[in-house]
Amino acid sequence: MRSMGEGHLLARAVLGEAFTVFDDNVRRLTLEEFLDAGGGYRSILGLTKHTVGWTHVYHSYAFEQPPRSWEEIDWPRGLRETIDASDEYVGEMLAWLDAARDAWLRDVAEPLDLASVRPLHWGDSAPMRDIVAMAAGHLTYHAGEINEILAIRRGEAFEIGEEVEENHIATEGHRVRPAWMDEEA
Repeated sequence: MRSMGEGHLLARAVLGEAFTVFDDNVRRLTLEEFLDAGGGYRSILGLTKHTVGWTHVYHSYAFEQPPRSWEEIDWPRGLRETIDASDEYVGEMLAWLDAARDAWLRDVAEPLDLASVRPLHWGDSAPMRDIVAMAAGHLTYHAGEINEILAIRRGEAFEIGEEVEENHIATEGHRVRPAWMDEEA
């Protein structure tokens, strides 16, 4: 029998961090913020719904027999193609995010053969380590989109102490103090 080592600990850490990054961007938003699309076509609520939905699909294909597709997963209120622009629906979407996190972290908590090949929703297959990376990457990618919408909406730029000359746009007056930074810094 092949040793599975402690790779599951890394998988759990990577997924845990990806969920935390996503959660940090959405957990305390107002309904108005959730409905903002930043001039684009997908609101933060729409991005959240998309991201959490695919996170459930990736999990299903990695761990469930038979796996459930985009059409078959348990959408809050059964709303796959639409949303309900309400605080209650946002709460249900955040609970659905929590359920995705709980499922992933539960199923990668024990020694797991990260080389085992699992199916993917587009008909291909991949080693479990790649599926973990895809799910984590998807969460962080869309967390970045949400972060950008919020930065534009709020008129924020860089964290205090992180200014660099990245472009020709002055950030003076638009910097933010991260929660971990003391007031004197």
